[in-house]
Amino acid sequence: MVKFNLDKFIDNLMMTLKPKQQIVIGKRFGLKNGEKATLQNIGDVFGITRERVRQIEAQILKNISPSIKEGTGEILELVNEHLDRLGGVRRDEEFLNDLRYFLSARDVKCFEQKIKFILEISEVPFYYREDQNFYSFWYLNEEKKENFFEFIRQFINFLKSQDKAAVLEKKIHLEKLKELPSTHSHFLAVSKKIGFNNFGDLGLTEWPEIQPRTIRDKIYLVLKKHGQPLHFGHIAKNIQTFGIDTKPAHVQTVHNELVKDERFVLVGRGLYGLKEHGFEPGTVREVIVKILKNKKALSSSEIMKQVKQKKFVKDTTILLNLQNKEYFRRSPDGHYSLVSKSEVPQKT
Repeated sequence: MVKFNLDKFIDNLMMTLKPKQQIVIGKRFGLKNGEKATLQNIGDVFGITRERVRQIEAQILKNISPSIKEGTGEILELVNEHLDRLGGVRRDEEFLNDLRYFLSARDVKCFEQKIKFILEISEVPFYYREDQNFYSFWYLNEEKKENFFEFIRQFINFLKSQDKAAVLEKKIHLEKLKELPSTHSHFLAVSKKIGFNNFGDLGLTEWPEIQPRTIRDKIYLVLKKHGQPLHFGHIAKNIQTFGIDTKPAHVQTVHNELVKDERFVLVGRGLYGLKEHGFEPGTVREVIVKILKNKKALSSSEIMKQVKQKKFVKDTTILLNLQNKEYFRRSPDGHYSLVSKSEVPQKT
């Protein structure tokens, strides 16, 4: 921690300005209430054009810039050293939290606006405004920024080239991250293309497992993480319980989407599982037929075991289906096989 009274420094700086100048700077940077005013808002207060406000602001900043750099020189040096230890790049919110602790400014009101006011005028470190690819971040110099961009490009290309399951389940990306110093792991939080879901899985934000956007994707993530079939009512509830959405999902909407999407399989009364987990659509009889097509004959216990891997049904339901002589034949040793088409009685 560093001894630096941010409020006192700002107050002393403002005292060097005329009342009108104090209002312009205070409002433009949100130094009083944390809310930044537009040029138009300030122009309306004084009855002048927004362009005139811009000119006044530029002149004020030019005049006070030397005082800020001189008065915060030692602090800025320590701040830059801290940023350098972090790889020269730090996401805006995290960097400001670092500085709040670093400067013992926990009780400073409008800390974010005040420290940004000083840093932006000092021009070191530099500020990168949020765009479609990155959240706002601070960087030490152009070289650090370009190194950061290159790492993000390489890591995104790595994720795109891998099987999603290998990344989400086997965590193969962890080996890739070992190439990055531990102090630089926060780089990933700056990119909008890379993210974490509520379960801590890392991946591309375009993946529904990481950033589910539709109700179908949210259903999928619930079933994926639960690992077992769920009643559609419980699926709707868990969308909010798991933190996938802040709002509760409508049960009927969830049920409608479960019926429409081939990824989801009805495996019991109101119970749905994922097709990729081995569950299969169709009746119990159809599942038994599919199992026996790949086997010459199986015992009832073996059939029940395999059916239960694909459907949520009782033993008695499976045994009743095996009694259908139009499809299944029971041999003297108790094994079941499919009835051949030539054995099926012809209707007359």
